[in-house]
Amino acid sequence: MEKQPWYRTEKFMLILCFIAPPIGYIVVIMNRRKISHTQYISCLTIATLMMSIWLLKFVPQPYSNIIFFSTCAIVFYFTYIRKRKKD
Repeated sequence: MEKQPWYRTEKFMLILCFIAPPIGYIVVIMNRRKISHTQYISCLTIATLMMSIWLLKFVPQPYSNIIFFSTCAIVFYFTYIRKRKKD
């Protein structure tokens, strides 16, 4: 396997996606043909999870509670109630 530049190494991209998700998205999308598919998916997954946490910091406090409880209700519905309806 040929040596990749420092900005395309797996550790650098994961750290970038963890610390600065918007920049991580740009770097991953720009280099998607030059990195492996598993590295591409893992970097996008980390960037997406961190972006969701990152964006919650910018939501006003009353809305963040509504978003949190709505998400919990949706997860509860799809895991328990919908499962019982199928049985």
